[in-house]
Amino acid sequence: MKSKLHYYLCGLAMGAADVVPGVSGGTIAFITGIYPRLLGAIEAFDLHFFTDMLRLRFARAFARIPWAFLLPLLAGIATSIFTLAKAVTYALDTWPVFIWSFFFGLIVASILLLGKELKLGAAGTWAGLALGAVCGWMITGAQSVEIGQSLPIFFFSGFIAICAMILPGISGAFVLVLLGQYSHVIKAVAELDLLILLVFALGCACGIMSFARVLNRLLKHFPNVIMALLTGLMIGTLRAIWPWKTGSWPTLPPTLDASVFFGLLCCLAGMALPIILTRLAKR
Repeated sequence: MKSKLHYYLCGLAMGAADVVPGVSGGTIAFITGIYPRLLGAIEAFDLHFFTDMLRLRFARAFARIPWAFLLPLLAGIATSIFTLAKAVTYALDTWPVFIWSFFFGLIVASILLLGKELKLGAAGTWAGLALGAVCGWMITGAQSVEIGQSLPIFFFSGFIAICAMILPGISGAFVLVLLGQYSHVIKAVAELDLLILLVFALGCACGIMSFARVLNRLLKHFPNVIMALLTGLMIGTLRAIWPWKTGSWPTLPPTLDASVFFGLLCCLAGMALPIILTRLAKR
């Protein structure tokens, strides 16, 4: 029961993060230590699963899936998306410096924790860090485009966004902003536009089942290099989370007032959270 509650709370945190353009649910999965298990659970939806489903062997098909992990996690994600979307949006509009400062501290601490696991002397580690950081910096500095609205575009947006969503550092919501679809998807969630949500979810399903397999294989065969690449992505995408910006460029606070002080406190709180979670997980 405790493990199911743990997965549900992880799902709540992932869903809340995925709503924010700039924060990745994959990062939360990394912080909470469920990332490898998440990829493995997604990979369980393989050709054998769908073959058994088509042959109406439902019991055999469902026996392949780790439901004790997935169901509470998905329930937490869905709860966040459908109940916290408006609250998170309101908080970002009302206290942007404090919320972004908290997330900035959260990601910085996560980078430090991940960096401790890297073998910095191994071949390819520094190259992976540099490549990831450059890619993260360029992606978060890209300008948004408007590609219109249609069901195929919603499918494509879901496919691309979910691939980013399971990567630590790259926000699926931010990718939707770049594609010009973020406001449309949030509106569909708020208004329960079932057709758009169904097509978008189908794109997400196709994207996550294909990309998770590729990522899981890479992590198994090149664990240190891929972890370095993912850590570099998180470093590069700090650009999008820095509380003070001019356009897409990070800047210093315009004045050293009370908001900077409270922003610093929020940043420290964000840094403390993954450290506390890591110690609790070890216990």
